[in-house]
Amino acid sequence: MECGKGYRPSYAWRSLLFGSELLKKGLIRSIGNGRSTYVWSQSWIMDDCPRRPVNKQREIDVNLRVESLLDDNHQWNVEKLQTLFPENEVARIRQLQVGNIADKDIWAFSDNGSYTVKSGYKLASLAKETEEVHSAVSRPGNFELKRKIWKVATTPKIRNFLWRAASGALAVAENLNTRGLNVDLPPMSSVSVTEGLSMLLQLMSDTTIPKSPRVAIPWILWTIWKNRNSLIYADSQESLVNQVQQALEEARLWEEVNGKEEEVVGIQGISAVSKKWEPPMAGFVKCNFHSNWRNASLHSGVAYLVRDQQGNVLHHARDAITFSPNRLTSELRCFIWVLKSLRDLGYQEIVCSSDCHEVMEAVMKPLGWPRYRILLQEITALCGSFHSVAFETESAHSNMVAHEISKSVLRYGRFQSYLALGGPAWLHHLIVRETS
Repeated sequence: MECGKGYRPSYAWRSLLFGSELLKKGLIRSIGNGRSTYVWSQSWIMDDCPRRPVNKQREIDVNLRVESLLDDNHQWNVEKLQTLFPENEVARIRQLQVGNIADKDIWAFSDNGSYTVKSGYKLASLAKETEEVHSAVSRPGNFELKRKIWKVATTPKIRNFLWRAASGALAVAENLNTRGLNVDLPPMSSVSVTEGLSMLLQLMSDTTIPKSPRVAIPWILWTIWKNRNSLIYADSQESLVNQVQQALEEARLWEEVNGKEEEVVGIQGISAVSKKWEPPMAGFVKCNFHSNWRNASLHSGVAYLVRDQQGNVLHHARDAITFSPNRLTSELRCFIWVLKSLRDLGYQEIVCSSDCHEVMEAVMKPLGWPRYRILLQEITALCGSFHSVAFETESAHSNMVAHEISKSVLRYGRFQSYLALGGPAWLHHLIVRETS
């Protein structure tokens, strides 16, 4: 990460250095015990990008470590935080999970803390997007044009072509001249490419024009571009009538097929909800749990329901947990509460089910979710206290009972925790429907 370019760097080495610079921009310090992280010189607070915390006092200790901000129980020392940081910064810091585990650099631009090509591309394009926004201040029409292009009803290929045209990325005379190539502009070229595109997109919303030629404008532009390239590079071209007819036909077929796809998606969405609750294997019990998270400033309602192979409810419980920065943190904290409760009840062969796919993926592959490693380490330790633990992902429809119990915490203000035999009487109809 600290290597230099050298005297005669190869293309491959320059590419690697660019990648390392990108990686440095996207790394954030994930706090565990705070022993290896400096408070004022390292980025461990996340806003739009990783940053150092904002100081409240004028004089600071540059060697202060995050460890000194924790109390004897490895939790945030609120009194010391309020001394060093502004109130809004204190609230942001208190949302960070801490524990008896080493600090670590993680990727800041993904939910699980692992690097992905998609998130890396997002970061790399961030500076260019910012430049585009600043440029749009002086040319607001061009920025608005690009926004409209991404909403044009056409194929992704043609939409990308229109975007490149608006961005000045097509090899036409107007753009080649801006790159130092002295190319003669053709006659009647007083209208720029972006101005021409803007006028054509306005025509697409003009209801006085028949619908068929209006919606075909993107295909006509694409056909003209292909014919232009054939004329320049292959010295051949089709007749104007054939080009227009072909564009109209492609537009008609695309609109017809696209409409059918929307209908199919709607049918599949309805049928996907019909997944039923599946009983556990013989000798096991199945525990469905759910956390009702709304936002970072509110409590979360948590609940679980334990059933045997016949679908009989053995226990159910409800509780409220303090604020969590996001839903996944709330779900993982709920899972820890569930495992502790099942251990205390004496269950040994369990199946844990949630409708949050990310929870099950994080528990099964903890190394891929470094952002939540403190909570996942505790879950792994708790799983070791059972003879056998299995994990299942439920649909929201088959986890409805646990979902409704957890929602009652915030909906009706039921913050009192409880544990009971059997199932709640007010949800008897849902229990029967799930297990039938």
